[in-house]
Amino acid sequence: MQIHGGVIRGPDRWAVVLPFKVLSAAKTRLLPTNDPARPELALAFMQDVLSALSDAEAVAQITVVTDDLAVQQVATAANHHWVPEAPHRGLNEAALFGASLTPPHLGIAIVVGDLPCLTGEVVDLVLRSACIYERTFVADTQGVGTTMLMSHTIAGCTPAFGERSRARHAARGYVELGLSEIAPESHRLARAHRDVDTQVDLWDAIRIGVGPATRSALPANLQS
Repeated sequence: MQIHGGVIRGPDRWAVVLPFKVLSAAKTRLLPTNDPARPELALAFMQDVLSALSDAEAVAQITVVTDDLAVQQVATAANHHWVPEAPHRGLNEAALFGASLTPPHLGIAIVVGDLPCLTGEVVDLVLRSACIYERTFVADTQGVGTTMLMSHTIAGCTPAFGERSRARHAARGYVELGLSEIAPESHRLARAHRDVDTQVDLWDAIRIGVGPATRSALPANLQS
């Protein structure tokens, strides 16, 4: 981080941390536990997030934090780093562990793995805005949770994902991004807000436009 004339100039390049739980425990509110489409969709969401991050010019490094073998294989195939979650189990512990591996010249962005509408253009839009403030976040569509959390330095990285994380991050001094009143920009940012936990969320994601991996994994009754 640099300060010029009292204005913060953040990093031009970012390291992204993508914490991801084992597929057997992922997206339990989306489909029944025994439905084979559930882990397939969870993996597809993550693949589309990885594709979006890979397409973003501002992203210099991606680290996936997971104990799941299939997720590790996807990360390896995409030429991204992965590290095991254990013993740093839990979203915040895993995210902070991944962030601790970031080179000092890069900003840190923690991104959740269930944003199937995300694109590289939208990632760059968010990260450009994140340069203005030392610590920032993007809320989910419901305005309760958090989908992206940015910090210029590891010292300022204090993730508080989980129930009502939007309020917790705001209380910790993070500045909320994605409140644009400009219609085209607001439409693009909807892709960064739209996480998927339920079938209603998934229908809305399909309406916005999901990535190719998610589109291929959709059950027949959800195909548009």
